[in-house]
Amino acid sequence: SFRLAFASALISLLSLFRTEGKSESSWTMASLCSICCIVALLLACAGCSGFLAAPGHDTSAWIGASYTPSSASNSLWWWRFAEHEQEVRRELSWAHSTLGFTALRMFLHTTVYEGDSGKTLLANMEKFLKIAEANSIGVGFVFFDDCWSTSGASLTTPCKPVKGRHNGCWKTSPQAADRTTVERHRPYVVDVATKFKADKRVLWWEIYNEPHATMGPKGYSIALREASYTWLKTADVTQPVLSCWDDNNDTDVVDTHHYSSNFEAWTSAVYANPAKGAFVTEAGSRWYQGYNSDSGSTLMVVTWLQALRQLHANWLAGKQPCSVNGANVTYAPGAMVSWELMVGNSNTRWHWNTKDGSPEPAIPWDAHLFPDGTPISLTEAAALRNLTTGRDDFIYYNASLPPSALLPHDSYITVTGRTQVIMWAANLKTRMTDGVAEAAIWVGEKADTAGLIVRQQWTVKSSMAGYYVGVNGGSKTLTVERWTPNISPTLGSFDLSTRENGLILNGWNLLRVAIVGNTTSVWFNPMHSDAVDADGAPRSVKPLIVAVDDNPNDPEQIASGDLALVAVGDDMKADYISLLPLSVLPPEYR
Repeated sequence: SFRLAFASALISLLSLFRTEGKSESSWTMASLCSICCIVALLLACAGCSGFLAAPGHDTSAWIGASYTPSSASNSLWWWRFAEHEQEVRRELSWAHSTLGFTALRMFLHTTVYEGDSGKTLLANMEKFLKIAEANSIGVGFVFFDDCWSTSGASLTTPCKPVKGRHNGCWKTSPQAADRTTVERHRPYVVDVATKFKADKRVLWWEIYNEPHATMGPKGYSIALREASYTWLKTADVTQPVLSCWDDNNDTDVVDTHHYSSNFEAWTSAVYANPAKGAFVTEAGSRWYQGYNSDSGSTLMVVTWLQALRQLHANWLAGKQPCSVNGANVTYAPGAMVSWELMVGNSNTRWHWNTKDGSPEPAIPWDAHLFPDGTPISLTEAAALRNLTTGRDDFIYYNASLPPSALLPHDSYITVTGRTQVIMWAANLKTRMTDGVAEAAIWVGEKADTAGLIVRQQWTVKSSMAGYYVGVNGGSKTLTVERWTPNISPTLGSFDLSTRENGLILNGWNLLRVAIVGNTTSVWFNPMHSDAVDADGAPRSVKPLIVAVDDNPNDPEQIASGDLALVAVGDDMKADYISLLPLSVLPPEYR
């Protein structure tokens, strides 16, 4: 290895100092030769040797999202912590157990501090940290934010979200009226930092989220960022101090945000300053209906992070490859994925550009969990758990992505459908019996048949058998059928046109199928209103179809088989295909 070779050359050089009877010229020539050997080794091997220094702060284990309780609409909820405490306990438990999250990014607000000079805020931060610690979650706190509304922050009247308006209740911190002097906010920063400056439950301090140089008064945000960095360092905080955008004089770690599927750009930003390392405090969003590409979906982010972790492991072991785009992977970054933890009243399930009154999206643009704890995607949840814990729950998984840190865009499987069934199969090593299959599917209005076949098999007559679950693009009908050579009964159906988010034609839809014995349960595009009742209280997300294959006169039930995709009449795109054990579902569906 490089370390042994380097040590050997160094010992040879040092031994020259002990050599007697050598002429000065002989010693000089020998020493120069040894020095040349060492330099050559350094130049040839340092890139993968571990010789280069790693940054001072390791963020690689910080995987999570921003958090606002699902029933709250902005960061002013800290003033009413008691109203949300049980919700916080429930949702942080899911963050750890369901997603494997190790960190949460928490936005504070100047208005809450100024309500009583920090008494309520500091007390509630302590309560929150205790709950987070009980769930093995570290916390990073954000002091200031230039998103979204510059007025209307109220401690007494919670903001009511407007349907379709992304982050419609989010308030800048400080508000426009509170941007009097920079010095006004020194007590806020210093009091919070002083109380928690050596607290191991706090992972980082983030001065400013997306400061805008032109937000009034002009230059105020940048001046506040600069002053706050000095205040925090003077307070002698033990945690790293961060602030975006990217690298700047007021951040100890490159603090970068990305909303695209061009991961070459992500990688360039992350390795822009190797001496500082990096942390992606806003790491992508999913595809949103009406757009041609996603904004850095969760599974793309996971694939990218895993690729960087492997390159970093190679670097530590002195193996190739250990660099990307010419940068040595001396560290791997952490990431706050898909903006926030909960699908809730912040309304970030809608895109930035959606209009007021827009219907519920087919698939939320941001967030990970519905208010009842159901993941938006079981596939994403399992991939995140695997990233943070190493636990692999997948029976089968196909994200259609290469293991690369330079992903140029998302990719998918195309199942060509014309006049007959043409199929893609997972070719499972062990035939599936019971389990949960999930896939994202993209269909057109000419699709007669498009979806999944569970327990798929070929009969002796080369006919296909299995339980088909899919949609008809023309009628917008979701059906469950048993396909056998002799008879193919419809076991259940649902008219998707009766649902607000229904079936999105020429766009991505989420299909989830659980099969237990002779019962097939089907979820399609679960939405926020499925997970809360009329009063906003959480309720279980129910399947749209529960089909039982129990006709005693029709014994051709299918006990096991493969997992397959099928299309008839029109092409179908499919992505993020997985098969998981029943343990990922609530007990009533296992």
